[in-house]
Amino acid sequence: MKTLGKGSIASIVQVGLSIAWIVLWVVFIAWAAVAASYLVFVLLTTIGVIDATTLPVIDSSEQVHIQIEGIDPGALRALKWTDWHILTPAILTLGVIVGGSLIIVGRLRSLFGSFTTGDPFRRENATHLRVIWITMVAIEVSRYALLALLGVMFGVFGAPESVGSASFSINSDNFTNWMSILILIVFAEVFREGARLKEEQELTI
Repeated sequence: MKTLGKGSIASIVQVGLSIAWIVLWVVFIAWAAVAASYLVFVLLTTIGVIDATTLPVIDSSEQVHIQIEGIDPGALRALKWTDWHILTPAILTLGVIVGGSLIIVGRLRSLFGSFTTGDPFRRENATHLRVIWITMVAIEVSRYALLALLGVMFGVFGAPESVGSASFSINSDNFTNWMSILILIVFAEVFREGARLKEEQELTI
């Protein structure tokens, strides 16, 4: 099977990206609904309309498994719905990841669209790659910022009873993400240079 053009591997990838695009929009809408609902819940509990003490806690020892970045899953004993200084950064982090993924997949769709037409060295493809690596940088920086926010909240309000300990560490995923960003920066420049040479060749002809 050929790599570029109609009926190629690029066209199959583009179909997969289109499906992922739809799924991500569904996830983003669901996230927006959850975030809005939790915001309303916090406001109603703050003004006393809802008595949060009567609500059940989320027991991490049961089948429901909760993992919040920066917090050891084993340290979560019984998460309360009013533990907003844990849930708020977690919700924001999820929003950043889903929103960033929408941007990345959208740009990849355009990129593979040009591959499907058999014209990979377009100037806009370099722009697509540049937007992708900038978005990835923004996601990583936002994750660090939200983890710092979580630490500040713990320092100001104290760690909730449901949390035993919280920690931050650099793991292999962090290294892989930054290496992927560096590779995309190089690819963006390769495509930009390829588009420039293609344009010069067309002008010469």
